[in-house]
Amino acid sequence: MEIKDVLALDAVFCVSDAAITKQDLLERIARVAADTYGIDFEVSYEGLLEREEASSTGLGQGIALPHARSSQFPMVLGTFTRLSKPIDFKAPDRLPVDLVFGIFAPIGESVEYLKLLSSVARTLRQADVQRKLRSTDSAEGLHLVLTENAD
Repeated sequence: MEIKDVLALDAVFCVSDAAITKQDLLERIARVAADTYGIDFEVSYEGLLEREEASSTGLGQGIALPHARSSQFPMVLGTFTRLSKPIDFKAPDRLPVDLVFGIFAPIGESVEYLKLLSSVARTLRQADVQRKLRSTDSAEGLHLVLTENAD
């Protein structure tokens, strides 16, 4: 499974609010997923919160992969957010996060879900991809970087 298969342009956005919290961000990611893909907002938001409470989804290098699973999600779906001001995600390297790829997956799609997690992590850890994402302010530009540079 590739990023281009799960990431709609309408699910890509930038956040310039310097006062945003991690919880605010997770709520916004769930709202964008609900609006873009028609999935249930409450299920999405609660799933993201529960996963984040279990352990941080911060990977390091300013990257986080918050994700939720539910039998109510019809397929694997993604969102992408670039923050203008990084926030703490309790990443292993203790660096704040500004590149956030949200994933929503049905419980029965474990193989595709794990393939996507791996693909997103590999893509976002590439220095040139990070540089391009951090220097792009438009949803269209971010979407293009993510879908052209995916494994």
